[in-house]
Amino acid sequence: MSRPPTSSTAIVIIEDDQGTADTFGRILSGAGYAVTTAPDEESGLNAIERICPSAVLLDLHLKAADSRSLLRRLRASHDRADVPVAIVTGDYFIDESVAHDLEEMGARVFFKPLWEEDLLPLVRNLVAGSLPPR
Repeated sequence: MSRPPTSSTAIVIIEDDQGTADTFGRILSGAGYAVTTAPDEESGLNAIERICPSAVLLDLHLKAADSRSLLRRLRASHDRADVPVAIVTGDYFIDESVAHDLEEMGARVFFKPLWEEDLLPLVRNLVAGSLPPR
């Protein structure tokens, strides 16, 4: 049984669809997580640097950038390289090489829609460092 989040359990959601970011944020805030949302790569990386979150939810297709670019920059940082990341997407036709690249960088892909009963265990497992195998 996993522990409930504490008020210091920070989650950063990097999602350019405001409706999705708001919905995920409300669900996670209601469960006790401290949530910060960011709509793009730069503000997302700034939030990660500033907050040092327990986990990150990252949209695969950001409007202004490839989320793999953000993930590469995060993994190259010295003090935030090990932050757990889950990629969320509504794109069910991800190229196998893209999926492999993401997994090589330590991120698993999860498909939208993510309902509360999907999102909460996902984030609990990310924070605990125990995502189930694919």
